[in-house]
Amino acid sequence: MRMTSFRISAAAIGLAFASQAHAQMGGGMMPSSDPAPQADATVPYRNGVTALQAGDYPTAIKELRKAYDANSLDGNIPYALGVAYAADGKKADAKKAFQNAVRSSNAPIPAYLQLGLVAIELGERDLATKQYAVLQKKLAKCDAKCGDDEKAEIKAAMDQLAVKLAP
Repeated sequence: MRMTSFRISAAAIGLAFASQAHAQMGGGMMPSSDPAPQADATVPYRNGVTALQAGDYPTAIKELRKAYDANSLDGNIPYALGVAYAADGKKADAKKAFQNAVRSSNAPIPAYLQLGLVAIELGERDLATKQYAVLQKKLAKCDAKCGDDEKAEIKAAMDQLAVKLAP
């Protein structure tokens, strides 16, 4: 098992095991509507995150794929899957998972950062630059409805990506 430059932490993938609803939605983000998934994503998501934290990337990938199959609308699930792929050195798969994450309505901010970072590693500087621009737009739209924590998270992601994009 290989570890890349991606930092894996409980905070980065938005873990919350306090309640089943929070865990299913990746923690901290309550869904605006509750679509009826074909299967419950909670158990495989929890199992996948636990395996990811333990460094068992093949199991994490297997479980997170099950979770994604059960609920492809939650951006936290493909984000966690992307982190698992990246940690296992499967950058092309990580890119695809991060792209799925940023297409979701509740895309976690770190998904844009990680997509940009993996794009740089794959030699796709234009895609990384696009993620930076998306983060810039998100920050510009962040007004009174955004809290200081969200603004700081966006700024931190932009700063990290800017460092990697610098010549």
